[in-house]
Amino acid sequence: MPAKTFFIVQQFERSGKRLIAGRVLDFRKAEEAVARAERASSTAIGVVALQHTVDTETGEVLEDPIVLSRFGDVPAEFTDD
Repeated sequence: MPAKTFFIVQQFERSGKRLIAGRVLDFRKAEEAVARAERASSTAIGVVALQHTVDTETGEVLEDPIVLSRFGDVPAEFTDD
């Protein structure tokens, strides 16, 4: 079962009162994703940098995503509350 870890930056926008997913960026290293999320926070309503591992053969997510950083307004699923 070959696994690959992805480092993703997910931006969020507002549609009325709701937050909706915006642009998604993929990075090779966690540090790159966190730095990009911080830079994107100056223009996006909210941004999260995530780490998740998937089985490259089946596409199955092998572990829950880990929030590396978050900025601004993000959906509740990405907060500690």
